[in-house]
Amino acid sequence: MDKISTPCAACKHLRRKCTEDCVFAPYFPTTKQENYEAVHKVFGASHVSSLINDLHPLKREFAMNSLAWEARVRVKDPVYGCTAIIRRLQSQLKDSEEQLAIFKNELASYGTVPTFVQPPPMMYQQMHNNPMTISEYTPNNGGFLTGQQLHDEAQRFASTQSAQMQQTQETQMQHNEIDRD
Repeated sequence: MDKISTPCAACKHLRRKCTEDCVFAPYFPTTKQENYEAVHKVFGASHVSSLINDLHPLKREFAMNSLAWEARVRVKDPVYGCTAIIRRLQSQLKDSEEQLAIFKNELASYGTVPTFVQPPPMMYQQMHNNPMTISEYTPNNGGFLTGQQLHDEAQRFASTQSAQMQQTQETQMQHNEIDRD
């Protein structure tokens, strides 16, 4: 049990000598004094020490980072802690879902898929060695189409638009000829 030259944040806070086998040293170096103080205040040193010892060594760092984050949040908001953050994020998610529904309804009001909607290139599919999983909303059937189906729908829309424009031009030419006579 040799003495380490600089004590970890836990040993510094507890005013004791830091040794090589200190369980806190790898997770709370001197530079993370605030983290340890928050963890100590919220969870207590003995609980954290037993938690570290009970965890698999590969999971300890993640657990200590999580505890430090939870403790810092709990110190700032003693009543709600991280649940306030979770509620805010859930509210933002709900708002985003509502906006998405509004946009889908607006898109559905156009009645067809715009020609500018294109599926990702085939190279993207080949790079990932799996069928396309990205779906695009299309109001024609009120559901979702795969990339290939969307591409076919866009091509059909473009050819329909082209045929309508050609028919309109022919009609205008006929009216112009009638006007000349």
